[in-house]
Amino acid sequence: MSDPKTVTRHTGAFFGAALAFLAITLLWNTVNLAMLDIAVEQRYSMAMGILSAVFATVVVSKVVRDREEANELVNGIRRARYEEVLAHSPAPGLGHL
Repeated sequence: MSDPKTVTRHTGAFFGAALAFLAITLLWNTVNLAMLDIAVEQRYSMAMGILSAVFATVVVSKVVRDREEANELVNGIRRARYEEVLAHSPAPGLGHL
């Protein structure tokens, strides 16, 4: 009645590519900030904005992942309860078997 839960794991290459992309993006923004012809205070302000955006992106992705995992857990519990009710309840209209 129940299907086994499959867990998908990301490969090391995918994780490495994600970290490399993050590092390249941060380096790109750092170089662009250094090349701008603005005051140091404005550079620091823009750098804090970029770091805040990166941090917010990481936090939002973690929250979405945690919410999906919680929904899978709740749905799994509901599915188990439905299976238990179906297994222990007689068919409607047939009375007690």
